[in-house]
Amino acid sequence: MKRLLSAFLMFAVLVGPIGPLTHWLDTTPAYGAYKASIPTAAEALTQINRQLASTKTYLVGKRAELLVAKVSATVPLAVMQHFGTVLPTLTTLSQTPGLVAYARSVQTEDPNYDVVAEFTNTRGLMVKAFDGVVSMFPKDANNFLLYQTINASGGLDSRTFTAAQCAALVALIDAVIASIE
Repeated sequence: MKRLLSAFLMFAVLVGPIGPLTHWLDTTPAYGAYKASIPTAAEALTQINRQLASTKTYLVGKRAELLVAKVSATVPLAVMQHFGTVLPTLTTLSQTPGLVAYARSVQTEDPNYDVVAEFTNTRGLMVKAFDGVVSMFPKDANNFLLYQTINASGGLDSRTFTAAQCAALVALIDAVIASIE
C-alpha cells in the first residue's frame, strides 16, 4: 500500500496537476471551513430516528430496573440524565432547515401519519417523564435532591425507592416507549 501511495505521489509530482484529485493533496482550504455541525435535513431525520430508537431501548432496560422491590436512586437519576442529554439534542436537530418538509416528503406510505405531530408528542412525553423523575425525589429547603446519605462507616448510600414509589415514573416511561415505533 505504501508503494502504491508513493508511486501515486511521485506521478503527481512528475506529471503535475491531474484534475480533481489534486485538491486532496493541497492542505490549503479552498472554500473555507467545512460546516460539519450543520446536518442536512436527511441527516437530521436519520439522527432523530436513531436517537429515538436508542432512547426506546434504553428506557425498556431502565423500566425493568424500576420494577424491582428496592430501586436505587441511581436508576431514576440515570433516566433523568438521559433525558437531559437527549432532549436538547432532539431540539437542536428539529430546528434543521428544511427538516419538516423533508420528513413529511419521506412519510408517504401513510397519508394519515403526521411525523411532526408524532415527534412533538414523543418529545412532550419525554419532558413529562423528566419532570416525573424530578418530582419523585424529596428535596431540601434549597431544592437540592435528597439523593445520598452518609452511613455509619462514613461511606455514601444512595436513597432507595419502592416499586410502588416508582409506579408513576414507570407509567410515564411506558408512554414514551409506546410513542416510539
